[in-house]
Amino acid sequence: MLNNLSGDAGSGVSVSGERIHDVLILGSGFGGSLLAAILSRGGMNVAVVDRLRHPRFAIGESSTPLANQTLWRIAQVFQLPELLPLTKYGSWKRVHPELMCGRKRGFTYFDHCDGTDLSPASFDDRRMLVAAAGSDEFSDTHWLRSDVDQFLFRLAEQTGADCHVLDQYSLHESAEGWLLKGGGNRPDLLIRSSFVIDATGSPNGILKHLGVEDHSDLLKTASRSLYAHFSDLPTCESLLRQQGIHVSDFPYSCDAAAVHHLLPFGWMWQLRFDDNTVSAGMMIDSNVNPASNAAGWTVDQEWAKLLDSSSFLKKQFTNVRIVRPESGLQRTGRIQRLAAQAAGVNWAALPNTVGFIDPLHSTGIAHTLMCVERISSLLLAGQRDLFSWSDYSKNLINE
Repeated sequence: MLNNLSGDAGSGVSVSGERIHDVLILGSGFGGSLLAAILSRGGMNVAVVDRLRHPRFAIGESSTPLANQTLWRIAQVFQLPELLPLTKYGSWKRVHPELMCGRKRGFTYFDHCDGTDLSPASFDDRRMLVAAAGSDEFSDTHWLRSDVDQFLFRLAEQTGADCHVLDQYSLHESAEGWLLKGGGNRPDLLIRSSFVIDATGSPNGILKHLGVEDHSDLLKTASRSLYAHFSDLPTCESLLRQQGIHVSDFPYSCDAAAVHHLLPFGWMWQLRFDDNTVSAGMMIDSNVNPASNAAGWTVDQEWAKLLDSSSFLKKQFTNVRIVRPESGLQRTGRIQRLAAQAAGVNWAALPNTVGFIDPLHSTGIAHTLMCVERISSLLLAGQRDLFSWSDYSKNLINE
């Protein structure tokens, strides 16, 4: 039984109680919803199934120039002008002020690895700012995923996608294609499709169903994460000024960026939204800091101990509040994973379903958008040959 399921809309072509679709998409995060909108507007009959309603908490929030270029191209090629305002900060704020985002003028790095505090004497050797945009107008963005994912899900509905919330279902494969049988809250639902796309972000969906081998042992990186969204977090720039460090020659405000704090055990990200909340998380090298549950630490205790490694961060997080998610700090096991295959003649998976390495340098959104573009192009062109999908699989896994 596969338990992956969001929304209620649309209708497929019904034959003997079955809804007949060209494509079935499992998962309605931004990748799955965008795929549904593209294919539906392109004339295909699409169903979307998810287990959670929108809005919902998610990370993977920082765009890049490549991500925005790809989103712009998707909007143009696939006739989705609704996406164009989201391709740069200025137009986003004018057209969709209700969708929370943040400015991302570039990438900021601060080095805390030697355990000493940042000071005027050593600061120039312990910081790097990489500008990616010359102004706020053309800046990249941090996406508050609960807002953006919901916006794209509604766009999928508006284009005609048949969307469902199911708390459980079973998926069956035959010579005729795929049959999804609803359970739980929708035991009467039957969806038949010749092609299925796994956009759940979990290897326990279609990959497990098909018995795709796990190649995670080929990955050398071994890290885990703690993260949440915080309010009342002072800016890095304000703390630097308090310590007598000059910031006037920075190419942009150092907090209007994907901020990276390099630490003895890994690194921290900070992404600031316009509502003055901040997505912050620690990436922890498991070879340096083994799993904290072995030491008997709660997630809050481990977070506090990690902050102790940097007097700068300890000061910055002294009086913060966790505002998202409601359950508080999140803690993962090893995040690295890799599947042996990403597509077949009647199925395909998005990148976060196939594998994950690290959020460093904000590659995730761009990677997903590029694969959404590729899958959409293949399906709308009617490409169902093994070579096309083997090529997609090879490129995704090897590159």
